[in-house]
Formats: sequence, structure tokens, C-alpha cells
Amino acid sequence: MSSEPKKLIKLFYENLLHLASAVIVFAAAIVPIYLSLRLKSNLRVLTVLLSLFIFIHGLYHLAYFAGEEVLGEGFFRTISIFVLIIFGTVFIYMARSKKEKLIV
Repeated sequence: MSSEPKKLIKLFYENLLHLASAVIVFAAAIVPIYLSLRLKSNLRVLTVLLSLFIFIHGLYHLAYFAGEEVLGEGFFRTISIFVLIIFGTVFIYMARSKKEKLIV
């Protein structure tokens, strides 16, 4: 019976960890969002995709904090991986493009 309170305490701390992670991730999204608004070059597309990935990853942590593991794992994690793959594809395309170079 003494293992039951330990499990509850562990779940409580895991929940707090997901909340803290969500706050930190949303705070980290501020810089790419700001850059997305300020840049006028082709880097704007990359910063928008990076901002989108960071924001969705924050939603993933919020879903876990709210106890919605299925929503977090099944939806937000999948979408964030998809956005990250799109980010990499766009980056490779822009880096190999002869017309446009990655300039600031």
C-alpha cells in the first residue's frame, strides 16, 4: 500500500514537468515568431515552419499536462514530426536552389 502514494507523487511531478516544458517551449517560440515577422527574405518560410513546429510541440506538452496522452501522442506529436520533416525538405530545397541562396 505504500507504493500507491509514491505513484501519485511521481504522476504529480511528471505533470508539473510537462507544464514547465510547455511554458519553456512557448517562451522559446517567441524568437522565431519575431524573426518570422521581421524577415523579408526566403528565411521567412523557414522561421515560420520552425515557429509552427515549436508551437505544436508546446501543445503536445500541454495535452500531456491535461491528461490527454492519446491526443498528445497520436495527434500533436505526429503533426510536429510532419512539420519538422517539411522544414527539413524546404531547407534542403532552398540550400540546393541555384536561383535563391539563403541570405538574411
